[in-house]
Amino acid sequence: MRVIIAGAGEVGRGVAKALRAEKRQVALVDPDPVAINESQSIDCLLITGNALSRDSLLRAGINDAEIVVLCTNNDEVNLLGCAFAKRVYSEQVGDRATRGLTTIATIRDPTLLDKNRGAGPLERWTRADHVVCASDDIVKQLAAGLLAPSVEEILPLGDNAWIAVAEVMPNSALIGKTTGEVDQWIVNIPSVYGIKSGEDKGILVSGSEVIQEGDMLCFVARSTEEFLTITTGSGLQDPEWPESPLVAIFGATKFGKKLASHYLESGAEVVVIEPDLDSANELVGSTTGNSKRLDVIHGDPQDEELLRELSIDTYDVAIAALKDDNLNIAISMRAKDKGVARTGLILKDRALVEAVQRIGLTRPVSRRHVTVISILKSIHMNVPGAYQVIPQLPDIISISAAISHQSYFIGRTIQEAEKKLGCRIVMVEKEDDSGIIQILNPSDVDILNAGDKVLVFLKRDDMKYVEKTLGS
Repeated sequence: MRVIIAGAGEVGRGVAKALRAEKRQVALVDPDPVAINESQSIDCLLITGNALSRDSLLRAGINDAEIVVLCTNNDEVNLLGCAFAKRVYSEQVGDRATRGLTTIATIRDPTLLDKNRGAGPLERWTRADHVVCASDDIVKQLAAGLLAPSVEEILPLGDNAWIAVAEVMPNSALIGKTTGEVDQWIVNIPSVYGIKSGEDKGILVSGSEVIQEGDMLCFVARSTEEFLTITTGSGLQDPEWPESPLVAIFGATKFGKKLASHYLESGAEVVVIEPDLDSANELVGSTTGNSKRLDVIHGDPQDEELLRELSIDTYDVAIAALKDDNLNIAISMRAKDKGVARTGLILKDRALVEAVQRIGLTRPVSRRHVTVISILKSIHMNVPGAYQVIPQLPDIISISAAISHQSYFIGRTIQEAEKKLGCRIVMVEKEDDSGIIQILNPSDVDILNAGDKVLVFLKRDDMKYVEKTLGS
């Protein structure tokens, strides 16, 4: 598979690195020589050129490309680039319907997707097969992570499932037990499917690994309610989540607005502090601004007197969602110092996220990293479902896939399917007779049926084989 990526920023480079790890052929195109120079460490074809240049696409190998990803800093260029790439591809290979090429456009502005205010659905007229806007995924991941701030990482896996990576503390009841015995010692705790000890990159568990203090355990939870048993079992402790939490959001940005809407829908009392008067007024005049449980304040998020008037120390959650990464870090540190139990922030750079985690801030999320994962999910859409990488266990990938009516796996047991795939099935989604989706542990599934959705952990090197086998 040849993939052409237009845009060699952090997102483009992140997608390129992930695909090269899967042994895919990749070409990176960018007009900025600095961006191209920063991509030299990636073993791929580098083109100094424009996404809307016929010559650049030809040099990148559009003739035998299967996927073109548009992830420049301009939403309009990304959307237009999909149509242009298909036009050039059609001219070169004589495929007028361009059935052999998939185009993916990333956009930053979620209002473009709005059917009433924007131009959605974009796929109908832009010739983009997939439009990636990660804003909803970013908010979902941050909000879930704040439910269990002591857990190292919480990542979405499918509709209702979650990956949770937790460090084993000295007081954990799991120390000395094997990974296969975890659910025998902690009631209702999810199963462990990955483990990282010391400086290794992490492995899929066989059930015989002995858990030690300091190990990173990778759980798969069927719902956010299971986070409590994960923290308890790992020896961690989080404050109890209140029934009607007080939430402070710094910034009426697109992420700040989405976060406000999310917490208002869950019954929280929300205060948004925005330094720009126009942005504050825009939120007040929006649908979200009509809520009686929302208070919008125009002011400086770093104003000590304003924070005292708010009694910020009484808040359950404080989230920094401004456009400036350094300002978000400073605000979150201040909120944590003043006693806010759960602090979160949205950053651009994944490297900054790792630095912030070392400092001890509870829940940073990199919007660029989430965008990379969303693009990879679209690239692997020939196996319908989710796609997730686990930063603490870089050699392990999680995906989900539907069992088709022609699948080899119909009528097979979980053990038979795992042996065929060489991976671990961590959950199965089944639809009952009334149309309700049930998320089941593998131990509760006798055989796989057509329409079932399996959630799988696999080694990165096995991605091509597993993807092909599940898609067959």
